[in-house]
Amino acid sequence: MTGASSSFVAVRTEKPPALDASLSDAAWKNAIGAGDLEVITTQKPSSRPSRFLLLYDDTNLYVGMHLEQPGVPVTASQGANGVGFGLDDFAGIGVDPSANAGQVYFFMTTPRGTRYQQASESARYAPPWTAVATQTASGWSAMMVIPLSVLRTPSTAVQSWRFNFIRRCAAANENESWAYDPVMTDGGGGTNSFPQFADARFWPHLTELHVRPQVAKRRPPRAELYALTSVGDERRRFQDALGNFNATGARNMGADVVVPVTGTASFVGALAPDFSNVEIDQQTIAPQEFRRALSEYRPFFSQGANFFDPVSLNGINAPPNRIWYSPAIGPFDRGLKFEGTQGLQSFGVLEARGNGFDDDVFAIKHATPTRSFLWSFDGVLAHHAAGNDTQDPRAGVDQTWEGQIAGRNNYTGLLWSLDYAHEHGTFVPDDRLAYKSEDFVDVHKRNYEVYTGYRTVGPEYSPLLGYTQNADLRGPQIFVDVNGTLSPNGPIKRIELFLEADRATDGSGAVHQADANASVDLQLKNGLHLNGGPFVSELRTYDSGLVGYPYYAGGVTRSYNQHAFTAGWKDGTPAPTDATYSWGPFGDVYLQQIDLTAQRALGARWSVAGEIAGTRERARTGTADGQWLRRLTLGESIDANTNFSISLRSISGNGGFAVPGVNLAGSFHHRFKNDGELFLNYGTPAAYSTLQRVILKYVLRTGGGAGT
Repeated sequence: MTGASSSFVAVRTEKPPALDASLSDAAWKNAIGAGDLEVITTQKPSSRPSRFLLLYDDTNLYVGMHLEQPGVPVTASQGANGVGFGLDDFAGIGVDPSANAGQVYFFMTTPRGTRYQQASESARYAPPWTAVATQTASGWSAMMVIPLSVLRTPSTAVQSWRFNFIRRCAAANENESWAYDPVMTDGGGGTNSFPQFADARFWPHLTELHVRPQVAKRRPPRAELYALTSVGDERRRFQDALGNFNATGARNMGADVVVPVTGTASFVGALAPDFSNVEIDQQTIAPQEFRRALSEYRPFFSQGANFFDPVSLNGINAPPNRIWYSPAIGPFDRGLKFEGTQGLQSFGVLEARGNGFDDDVFAIKHATPTRSFLWSFDGVLAHHAAGNDTQDPRAGVDQTWEGQIAGRNNYTGLLWSLDYAHEHGTFVPDDRLAYKSEDFVDVHKRNYEVYTGYRTVGPEYSPLLGYTQNADLRGPQIFVDVNGTLSPNGPIKRIELFLEADRATDGSGAVHQADANASVDLQLKNGLHLNGGPFVSELRTYDSGLVGYPYYAGGVTRSYNQHAFTAGWKDGTPAPTDATYSWGPFGDVYLQQIDLTAQRALGARWSVAGEIAGTRERARTGTADGQWLRRLTLGESIDANTNFSISLRSISGNGGFAVPGVNLAGSFHHRFKNDGELFLNYGTPAAYSTLQRVILKYVLRTGGGAGT
């Protein structure tokens, strides 16, 4: 185990070690060695021996791994690179060439040599690199070769990075790290929050990296050229900013271009962006108290998204308020960006243009390596014509800016933040009331965290391209999180108590929104996972809508209490099964919801996942209505570069959130040796019902992999 105060001199090899998972090459004798991992899940030293080795030369990083797990079966079911992350055992390396938690990369492989990678600046990061692996009598070993050209590195000949080694044991549902700090967490197992980019501030330094000038100067330009054809009655229907599928102009060719300007900053352009991509299935039948926050999937916006979201905010009982929310923009015709890091600064400038809109976004953040102090400033400028392709079709101009200063003390665990945002433009009747501030003080230690904050949102504040859950609020927020493992020899693997509350009044002095939540999360060593507790919420609405300013006439306060209980079996493993039941008053109805999910591997190539969810709404008059969702997905890993999936979803009934319908969608994907890709898609999983279209798309890629 190591930490941020440690440093290791990088070892350069004159001759690359042979590509051999047994690591028998003599070059490994001089490598940096690391072991003694900590189990983040249980906050205890690992009982599974690990040995990591690291070398580099002018072209690559070389990582070797010997991993033992006596008494625990090796899990290696996934055969397609980038598919099924977290279902198998994996191990790998994390590197931060900026040494500032600003450009963080993870490269991981499984006991089958299946590859996964992540980058803080791109959700689509998929560069070419190599991994080989082999199973041993007591575990497995692997070797990885990572080209330096796929990393954003400083433009200096001698560099200092941060680095770390990580490991996951799927059968035990435990995640391990060589670099460790007591406040690191993985949510108690699973892979949804492991590994974490923010943990790079706890990693040791890798010093004296002598990088040849042509590598340090800049990465090669990258281009992705796509060509597609489509058939079917609905081949020209694509998703807009409101989630509806409407007819649009045909897109047969387009391009994404990345031109590095420095080692850590790039110009990015998208011409005729491809919105035929297979959208993710975000359909739900659960009624919503507020507007839903959707995940962005489009390459231009998802790649580099962190550069345009510099503000660190907590969403108390809801997603945090954002001045920039890219799903608010529908299909667009052109996108331009300049993004990256320089020293302690990260920055981004973006323009997106489409039918009736031309919008600009900018952001800059300064942060010290330990995050002891940071400041950020960002803004969104929207210029819209009537009938534009965004979530708000009105004509006008809207401008919002936001600033934040924050700091932390890693020794005492104290965090603090002051944040302020202001909006003005055509859609704001009174600029003085179009603002928000969200300030907090937090203490985060090994087994507890206490957060206290105060939020003010003016009645006229609602950025046109932002996400604002509710306006006309002023009041405190708090949460308390206590977690631990209790007796090391007892049946409990991890237990957590989470308490959360907020209370805000509006301009009339009435309580506009108040929420309170208490939950207990209990994970047992036998694989049983229990979670549950009460959630109490009340919301005041007025005759004039959600916000009553300036008249506050006809105010009515309704309850939205959804108490819930979840039982899971083998969560975080390749075969999880979960059941959730929730109940309580929800506005004018009494709402009951049930959700059952399961996932299984079928041999070495196939996997299946299913879900059944139901709602029942009972009105005050005694009448009842309901809705059912059934979802089934079947996937096949044909080989390391080819996979196929087919999904079927049906929604029936009217007593829920979604439009009834049946949707069948299929996808075939193959990556060629030249890094080009072929996609064959039928329909889309995002539509309410089956979309009668077939799309064939080929992506020609030069200069590097996706997201580099």
